[in-house]
Amino acid sequence: MELKRGLGKALYGLFFVVLVPLFLIWWTLTVKVPFRPVHIPAIGFILSFIGLAIMVVGMWTIWKQGKGLPMNAYPPKKLVTGGIYWIIPHPIYFGFVMICLGLSLGFGSATGLWLTTPVVLLACIALVLGHERIYLLKEFGKLPHPLLSFSLISKPIVYLFRLDKLWKGILSFTERVANSWHAKRIGPVRIISHGIFAGLAGGIGAFFVILLSGPEHILSVSILLVAGILGAAIMGQLLVGSSNKLSRPFGYFGGVLGIVIAGIIISPFEKSMLLILAAFAFSGPFVQAIGRVRCLVQGCCHGGLAPKSSGIIINNKHSRAFALANLGGRPIYPTPLYSIIGNIFIAIILVFLWSISAPLTLIGGSYLALAGVVRFVEEGYRGEPLTKIILGLHIYQWFAVIFFIAGMVLMMFNSSNAPAVSSSSLLPALITGIIYFLMCWFALGVDFPESKFRFSRLSG
Repeated sequence: MELKRGLGKALYGLFFVVLVPLFLIWWTLTVKVPFRPVHIPAIGFILSFIGLAIMVVGMWTIWKQGKGLPMNAYPPKKLVTGGIYWIIPHPIYFGFVMICLGLSLGFGSATGLWLTTPVVLLACIALVLGHERIYLLKEFGKLPHPLLSFSLISKPIVYLFRLDKLWKGILSFTERVANSWHAKRIGPVRIISHGIFAGLAGGIGAFFVILLSGPEHILSVSILLVAGILGAAIMGQLLVGSSNKLSRPFGYFGGVLGIVIAGIIISPFEKSMLLILAAFAFSGPFVQAIGRVRCLVQGCCHGGLAPKSSGIIINNKHSRAFALANLGGRPIYPTPLYSIIGNIFIAIILVFLWSISAPLTLIGGSYLALAGVVRFVEEGYRGEPLTKIILGLHIYQWFAVIFFIAGMVLMMFNSSNAPAVSSSSLLPALITGIIYFLMCWFALGVDFPESKFRFSRLSG
C-alpha cells in the first residue's frame, strides 16, 4: 500500500512539476495570437525569479507546517496559515503565474503574455474555487485569510461601489426567478413557463450560427442542431436517468458532443465545417447564459447547501431542487447564476476575437477552455444527489477538464480567420432562429404530465 501511494505521489509530482511546464512551453511556441508582444527582459526575468522563490517557499511551508506535500490528490494533514501563507494567498499558484508572466515579458512572447499567462491564471482560480476551497471548508471548517487575499484587498472597492448590496439584490432577484415555475394546461398538454428560456437559448444560438457561417450552410447547421438536442437527451439519460422513465433530462456536455460528432461525420461533405463549428462555439456562451435561466426555474443543475448569506431558497414544489433533492426551504448555492456570469464574460471575449478576425481554431479552442474553467467552478457547488463523484471530483468536473484540455489542443492547429458578417445572412439566420426557437421551446418546455409514454414529462 505504501509503495503504491509513493508511486502515486511520484507520478503526480512528475506530471505537474515536469510534464505540465513542458507542455505549456510547447503550447506557447505553437499557438499564434493576433496580438503584439511586449519585450521587457530585465523586468520579465526578475518577475520569474521572484515567482520561483515564492513557489519554493510555499512548497517548503506546506511540507514543514502542513506535514504533507503540495498535492491535491495527497493533501497535507494540517491547514497552513503561517509563513508565506500569512501574506500571499496560494503562493505556489501565485508564483507559477508570475513565472509565466515574467518569461513572456523576458522572451517577448505574445502568446505567453496574452494567452498562456491568462489561461494558467484562470486554471489556478478554477482549481481553488471549484475544489480546494470546498475541500478546506469540509476538512478544516475554515479558510486562510492572508494579508494580500482578494477579499481583504477588494474591501474598499466593495464598500465604495456598494457591491455587497448589488450582490444581495442579484441573489434576491435570482431567488424570485427560481421560484417562478408555473404552467398552463390545455387538455393533456402542459406548457411550462421556463420553456421560453429554452426556446430563446436555442433560437438565438441558431441565429448566430447562420449569421456567422452563412445561409449556404443551413442544411449542415440544421443537422448539427438536431444532433445537439439528441446528444443532450442521451447524455441526460446516461448520467442522470429519469424517474419512472417518463421525465426528460438534458445534458450540456452531451449537446456539445452530439454537435461535434455530427460535424465530424458530415465533414467530408461540408468543406466549411470548421467555420460552422467555430460559429457554434461563438454561440455557446449565449445559449448557456440564457438556457441557465431555464435551469434556475426548472431546478436542475441546482447547488448544494450554502450559508444563508450566499444562497437562495427554493419553495416551489415543482423545482427539482425541492422535489428530488429535498432542499426546499433551505439555502442553496445559485449555481445557474454562476454559470450565467461566467458565460457573459466568455461571450465578451469571443465577440472580441471574432471582431478582429482571429483564427477559427483560436475562437473554438478559447470557448472550450473557458467553458471548462467556468463549468469546473460551477460543478464544485452543485448539489444533485444523482451526480457521480469520481476521485474526489464531480463527474461533470472531469468533463470540464476534458473540455479545457481539448480547447488548448485545438488552439495549436492553424486555420483560416473568422470572416466578416454578411448582411445577406440576416434574414435566413432570423428564420432559422425562429424555427429552432419553437423546437427547443417544445422539447424543453412542453410535456404531457398524465401520459405513461417514455420521456413524456419534464417535471412533477
